Amino acid sequence: NKYKDRDLVTEDWIRKQTLTNSERYITQELKTLEEKILGAEEKILKLEQNLYSELIFFLSDYVGSLQLNARALAQLDCLICFAHVAEKNKYTRPNLIDSHGIQIKQGRHPVIEQQLPPGEDYVPNDIHLDNETEQILMITGPNMAGKSALLRQTALICLMAQMGCFVPAKQAELGILDRVFTRVGASDNLSTGESTFMVEMNETAAIMNNISDASLILLDEIGRGTSTYDGISIAWAIAEFLHSNPIARPMTLFATHYHELNNLAERFDRIANYHIATREVGQKVIFLRKLVEGGSHHSFGIHVAQMAGMPKAIVDRASQILSQLELKSIDGQGEDVDIPHHQPEVQEISNAALQLSIFDKSDPLIGKIREALNTLDLNALTPIDCMMKLHEFKKWLEEEVQT
Repeated sequence: NKYKDRDLVTEDWIRKQTLTNSERYITQELKTLEEKILGAEEKILKLEQNLYSELIFFLSDYVGSLQLNARALAQLDCLICFAHVAEKNKYTRPNLIDSHGIQIKQGRHPVIEQQLPPGEDYVPNDIHLDNETEQILMITGPNMAGKSALLRQTALICLMAQMGCFVPAKQAELGILDRVFTRVGASDNLSTGESTFMVEMNETAAIMNNISDASLILLDEIGRGTSTYDGISIAWAIAEFLHSNPIARPMTLFATHYHELNNLAERFDRIANYHIATREVGQKVIFLRKLVEGGSHHSFGIHVAQMAGMPKAIVDRASQILSQLELKSIDGQGEDVDIPHHQPEVQEISNAALQLSIFDKSDPLIGKIREALNTLDLNALTPIDCMMKLHEFKKWLEEEVQT
């Protein structure tokens, strides 16, 4: 009988559940403990709410003092962070002036200088802007030379100064800015029918309609989203408007690849030409990252394409076409000419030229590696000799990158 021991259960036990081969019982003590456990969470929540309500009621008389202390601690925390960053990165105290002007000596980009490889120092630059003498700086120079970084670091130094922080510069004398306008990038918005150029023009129009004497404007490659002549015309007109409009004389950094805009400095008193210096060594271009007076007439776009790994056939052909186009521009003053040699000779690239090769004859290092491979006797080399020779080639490449 599966219930043969039922009579042994005491009277104070309460049957709770009947199973196939047994029955379960509880006692009053267990039932009381179960109720306590099940109700504990609800009681805890109610107790917390009561304690919180009592705390709020107690502190209601001290809200003003608490907010004052919190604000003071927040300011102290911010200033301590400013001091720590300034001491660590060798920032200097800027001098804020009442007039409109930006005078920066040996300014640096606070973000880029922290990301440079070990042992490489950031190249500082000077910037002078005001409403009377140098209102607009027309900055030309090669791709990758650092024009955009210069624009951004100027804005960051001004913002850091106005928020009460020391700045990454040897010396800085800055007027208070009301706004910093930037047109330093482009993005498509095809879902709403806006092209890259439309976005660029919308943003530029918003800038032109809200300028003041205390504004700083950063324009990077205005007009690049359309044809060359359209782009030059728009960029030229924008520069003229910023200089000569009766509304205001906003301080402007204007980075461009349109070297024709260098002519503006000859026509307008407050426009000055600057460029990012470079040095050509053989087939290479060294970016000096230094802002110097005068305009640049070379963008080195083909050199950048070569650095990016563009096939040699394309680089050589681009150089050939560029030379002929420049010759046409000089001899024909930009007009169509009938002399055959002034026109680019558009010839198809042969299949042999299209074949990619790791042995680029224009690169001395590749020629050195090729000569070393030609002199090797593979049958006489042991596996360890092969590893050592491969290590030697790799060392040559590393030395080439460092130089």
